[in-house]
Amino acid sequence: MRMPGLLSLCVAGLLSLGGCGPAPDAEEAKGSVETGRQGILGPYVSFDPNPPSDLLWRSQVSGGLGLWLMNGPTILGSLGLPPISPSLTVQATADFNMPSQTDLVVHGAGPGSEAVMFPISSAWSPAPLTPRPSSDWYVAASGDFNSDGRADLVLHNRVNGAWHYRYMNGTTLLSLSPTVVRPLPWHIVGAADFNLDGRTDLLWRERNTGRNEVWLMNNMATLSIVTLPTLSLAYYVGATADYTLDGNPDIVWHNPSTGNVMLWQLAGTSLISAFTIGTQGTGCPVWFSQSTPPPPAAGCIYLVGPRWAERHGAAANLAGLGAATRPPTPPPSTSTAKPTPLR
Repeated sequence: MRMPGLLSLCVAGLLSLGGCGPAPDAEEAKGSVETGRQGILGPYVSFDPNPPSDLLWRSQVSGGLGLWLMNGPTILGSLGLPPISPSLTVQATADFNMPSQTDLVVHGAGPGSEAVMFPISSAWSPAPLTPRPSSDWYVAASGDFNSDGRADLVLHNRVNGAWHYRYMNGTTLLSLSPTVVRPLPWHIVGAADFNLDGRTDLLWRERNTGRNEVWLMNNMATLSIVTLPTLSLAYYVGATADYTLDGNPDIVWHNPSTGNVMLWQLAGTSLISAFTIGTQGTGCPVWFSQSTPPPPAAGCIYLVGPRWAERHGAAANLAGLGAATRPPTPPPSTSTAKPTPLR
């Protein structure tokens, strides 16, 4: 399989992919923990000093990580980050130990592999998390579910549909919410404050039909359920954050077969427009969600976040891993797609 030149993640040192070729100024493009900055600020989840949300890509074969550096829906460039073992899957992004730092939540197939990856020096520094009850459970998303200003986790059981929150203080588990069950094949595929009331809501997707719902939440209380348009199972949810610079969380989808990266622009829970922001790969296996690892297919890259966006967010003290600055001008292959209203 050959990766297309258009918007391919071709940062030298990230992945060895057919069709990528050498990247200009490769050394400057590679991420440095010591010089870089990142952050979670309101509805934005960024890996550099600027608030616009970025997109995090992963090869499950090599463990390679890379970014699309964004300015709203416009791709400014790409950036390589230190890899994480392919035995681990990136499940969520959150800020666990300092204001506005973007950390990664990862785990492997079985309990005991759970960790938060902090960007320290020139690599990721793992801090263990309390193990999951069994390998049937996975971390579905992060968010501040009890509105205490700290990042929490939502865990979902891929076998019986049970789910609950883990209320956290950094990487320390404080308590669990009651466990409730929603019958499969509904799965939690993201979290964000969709209605801008300061509380994290849940994004659900149905595995058989591609139906989608937002559950507007107040901690464990479901305030209302909003139906979003159905979308082909050829797509999966890759990110939930603000990519249109209007303060509202959006949804970014990826079709690994065609490579299409599509943005759903939301105003609360209303879909305003849907448009392509770029292309990443072609001919890759379908992936449903973070309930299972991305397919370990050679040359295939999957969008793994961020899956959290808050209205109140964290303080604007950005520090951590990523590019010191965004590229001053877009590369020649950058998409110029404009929002198109739905008809």
